[in-house]
Amino acid sequence: MTNRPRLRLGQSLVPGVLAVALFGAMAMIVLNTGFADEMVGFPEGISVTSEIGYALFDLTALQSAEGSIGDTEPFLAAFLLIAVVLDAALDAALVLAKRETEGEPVAALSSRTGATPGTTGSDQVAATDGSGRLRESSDESAASDTGAESGGDT
Repeated sequence: MTNRPRLRLGQSLVPGVLAVALFGAMAMIVLNTGFADEMVGFPEGISVTSEIGYALFDLTALQSAEGSIGDTEPFLAAFLLIAVVLDAALDAALVLAKRETEGEPVAALSSRTGATPGTTGSDQVAATDGSGRLRESSDESAASDTGAESGGDT
């Protein structure tokens, strides 16, 4: 009889609840933000990338003067906010990919078969004679008791 995997509750549930709460808060902020009708993009002939780059390094002398938007800081703030969020997402993905408890890897779903951490929970042992097949542990003990391969007296 096989047991189905069970979702572990407790301390491993807290980061998920916090992530859902953060997503909800960010969704509420985006939905409640009013965008003014007078907001327009950059005029023709002006590079968005160069204007944001100049604002990033505070090079106002290099920014275009004719027809440019004088206040590029809102674009810069959005750029930096996205960079921080993507960096945090990458860090979280790396942390979640490699979780350990007491030096042993931990899976999000675990089956409760009574197996100790680091074992598969089966009685199979890898064969060391080069045959490439798996032997049951009871077969291994029976083979070692007979001593038939060593040519000994039986």
